[in-house]
Amino acid sequence: MRRQFLLVSLVLLLLAPPLTSAQDDPSATASVAAPQLKVWLPAPLITDESGDAFQLLREHTAEFSASNNIDAIYRIKDVGKIGGIVASIRAAKEVAPEALPDVALMRRRDFGPALASEYLQSLETLFSSSLLNDLDDGVEFGQIPLQSGPALYGLPYFFDLLLSVYTRPPEPARTQIRFDDMLAGEVAFLFPAARANGLNQTFYVQYLAAGGMTPDGGVMTVNEDALRTVLELYEALAQKGLISPDVLTYQSPAAYAADFASQLDRPQLAIFNVSDYLAMIDRQAISVSAAEIPTADGNGSSILDGWLWVIVTPDRGRQALAARFLEWMMEPSFHADFARALYHLPSQPAILDQSLPAAADSLFFSELLSSAALPLPEGEGGTAPRLMQEALGQVLHGDVSAIEATRQALAQLAER
Repeated sequence: MRRQFLLVSLVLLLLAPPLTSAQDDPSATASVAAPQLKVWLPAPLITDESGDAFQLLREHTAEFSASNNIDAIYRIKDVGKIGGIVASIRAAKEVAPEALPDVALMRRRDFGPALASEYLQSLETLFSSSLLNDLDDGVEFGQIPLQSGPALYGLPYFFDLLLSVYTRPPEPARTQIRFDDMLAGEVAFLFPAARANGLNQTFYVQYLAAGGMTPDGGVMTVNEDALRTVLELYEALAQKGLISPDVLTYQSPAAYAADFASQLDRPQLAIFNVSDYLAMIDRQAISVSAAEIPTADGNGSSILDGWLWVIVTPDRGRQALAARFLEWMMEPSFHADFARALYHLPSQPAILDQSLPAAADSLFFSELLSSAALPLPEGEGGTAPRLMQEALGQVLHGDVSAIEATRQALAQLAER
């Protein structure tokens, strides 16, 4: 009997599964390890990991990881060049999908229907209605047009705007400036007029304010009166020596920021980004005032640019993890602090005041945001934007008058 009992016990022991620890079993280790979320950040916003903004992000991410058992792994990538965020997403989809990020913070001007539909994931069902309601009208910043209607492919996060920064303001200082004000005050004008394939954004705003229309179906027409009105300003500025053809080489405000700051004793007006202006007043670097972009009747607006979060991974499970991460990034207090650290405006209107330096006028920025137009993408609009840009160059160089430049642009457009 005892021998039979031992035999049965031996058989049961052999059939029983082995007892192993998580350390001994790699699959068990994988099951308890926190999943990693790959996040790409743009170098123009965060240049390295030593700055205050990244430290703020690191602390907030640590809280997220502890609360959600998800590790967010950041990588800082260039923007607008080979090896940049968009270029890498395009290149890696077919040849190295494992190298793609789960989430990326993308520049709005790089975001469009073709990119979104082929490389990015729809966000329509990933976020709570309360979060989208917190964005108010700003949600349109992340939508692309589809046949079925606008669809959300980007979560708006930071806004940046073009605005005027001027020295020696009139009393009282004004936020709306007419062309006649600039000419009467002998105000020197600087703006980034360079555009490789299309119309620069400052001229675009002034053209729209003068009665021009945005592209319709990807094609832009030329409003003769609006074009002539804006060109006449530049003709008058050039004749008075208040603008140089050099502006046609300026890709961004960085090209003239030093010159602007070194000539504060003369009346000047220069186009900067909101982020540039907020840094100026927060650091008390120079004494300046802000206004809308000058227009013929002072009803100027702005161009709304900035950054939005996109989800790249096609894996549904990882999309859910990414959505939880982005909800955490939208926490109002952190979002306001992060925007302030980077001198940008947050996409949530309710936290605008919290995000601004003490010297900033929150009402001015709120009104500017509400009236701003989306940028004219490089190369969009057909032939008309390029012809208008060429007309501007001819006028600034003094080759032709504003009237003649307008006539030539219309004639060339009619021939095509």
